[in-house]
Amino acid sequence: MVYILHMNEVIISKWNHFPLDSKSKRLQEGAIGQFTNLTSRKSVKKAIKNGLVFVYGAKGETGTWVSLGDILVVKEMPKKILKIQSESSYEINILYEDNWCACVLKRAGIVTKGSNKHTLESLVSNKLIKSTLDDSFQTPLAVHRLDKATHGPVLFAKTTGAASCLGDAFEKRKISKEYMALIEGTPIMDSTTIRVEINGKEAHSEVEIIGSTSWPVFGSATLVKVHPKTGRTHQIRRHLACMGHPILGDQLYSGDKKYTGHGLFLACTKLSFTHPTTKENIEIAVDLPRKFKHIAHKLCLP
Repeated sequence: MVYILHMNEVIISKWNHFPLDSKSKRLQEGAIGQFTNLTSRKSVKKAIKNGLVFVYGAKGETGTWVSLGDILVVKEMPKKILKIQSESSYEINILYEDNWCACVLKRAGIVTKGSNKHTLESLVSNKLIKSTLDDSFQTPLAVHRLDKATHGPVLFAKTTGAASCLGDAFEKRKISKEYMALIEGTPIMDSTTIRVEINGKEAHSEVEIIGSTSWPVFGSATLVKVHPKTGRTHQIRRHLACMGHPILGDQLYSGDKKYTGHGLFLACTKLSFTHPTTKENIEIAVDLPRKFKHIAHKLCLP
């Protein structure tokens, strides 16, 4: 069997990873974003480990120093084998649970529900404790969705009564959610209200500016807090794009220039609801995903 190796060559003209003003960097940092298939530190380290990255013709090591103007070459195999995460390897983080409902953290990269075998709904079916009530479901039901690329808490109903009550609460906008997003550029306002219809239906979002910092590709990026008052498809992504500041990593609603590292920078960080039976107000708060770590540190967020 013959494998044909393709080779790509680039001259380092700028850094795509902080700090951006360094005179030189170790290869594992300097090669990030220099090639379309090496957009993260993990992918770069893997390529170096497999002997696919060369500096001026010499095989590079993670600690090899490179500077602006240096020539990098990467060899890549023509076929890419995709690994599908097995059910057993997906870590289930249960944020809240009782006899009527539960709340589970969904990580980016998995769909909430649907015909796909590997959905959050199917993965938690054997992880949550089955309700002892007469109207219990055989498997818990996700009562709302988050986009595949979005991180955040998802509510599950264990009984038909809870599903009806929570579904009605979502429909009547009695369940509130708070999102954090990193957007392209720096808006001129401190906060804004966006009312732009989506598919002919009312759509309303409240946006608060948290802070900005320097960022590759766009010069700057801004962390915003968003309170969607309605729940239309891709509402936050569309509304922020309407502002002229799409979410970083949004391949659907951004312009010609795109940031390709680390996926979509959108996370639901807070969900508040009234318990379907006890009527207690329950608030679920989660930390920002790891990819927000740099911006959170820059803005001195907890």
